[in-house]
Amino acid sequence: MKTESLKLFAKLMEKGYITREQEPTYYEFYNDPEIASELAVMEQELDFTLYRTNGRLYLLPNPSNELFSQDNKDFKRSVGQNEKLEVLYLLNYMAIFMLNELYGGKGNTLQTRYYIKESDFVEEFTKHCEQVRAEGEALKNASAQYSIDFLRLADSWLAKRGDESVSSDTKHGCFVKIINKFRDEELLYDADGVWKPTVKLNDLMPYYLSQNRIAEIHAILEGGVSDAGDP
Repeated sequence: MKTESLKLFAKLMEKGYITREQEPTYYEFYNDPEIASELAVMEQELDFTLYRTNGRLYLLPNPSNELFSQDNKDFKRSVGQNEKLEVLYLLNYMAIFMLNELYGGKGNTLQTRYYIKESDFVEEFTKHCEQVRAEGEALKNASAQYSIDFLRLADSWLAKRGDESVSSDTKHGCFVKIINKFRDEELLYDADGVWKPTVKLNDLMPYYLSQNRIAEIHAILEGGVSDAGDP
């Protein structure tokens, strides 16, 4: 194996991506057919995908990857080490909702919003949870299908206080925690009081949100089975 292949892999492991602008030498390594071939073998053996777009090369763990993918311990580092599992489930659900608000479109119009504001998110997520609560029994099959207790998550959010405490007992606190997670992962940044997607998030969403995944996310948020006719 060429030394450059190992150097490129190590560089990608540092923060998950390199840029042509900041690391031109490493970026050019990947244009070498021999290095690209060796990295392809590593992709297969170590269960990750190399994804190149807009002058960046990303190392992305595959869903089945247990070596590089994050677990609850990693999640807690951003949202709080003492958070209960139920809070982590709610925060993950909020994250899905937030990404769907930003990238709920199709094809070239995948991005539907260019920023997220706390007051808007809280209002819209509250309406969503109120709708989940109203549907009640109709969500039992969906809960079993996705192993998500929609009613419990909705009740958990609706029971949160409305004050400005950063505790997970408040809506504001939960929003801050999920924003911290996105910020730590370089996915959102503060733009004068609103949160905008980073270049990294815009690069990766087309990869993660293939059309079949969009249909499934819509189904999860709507509490039902995705339509087989969805693209």
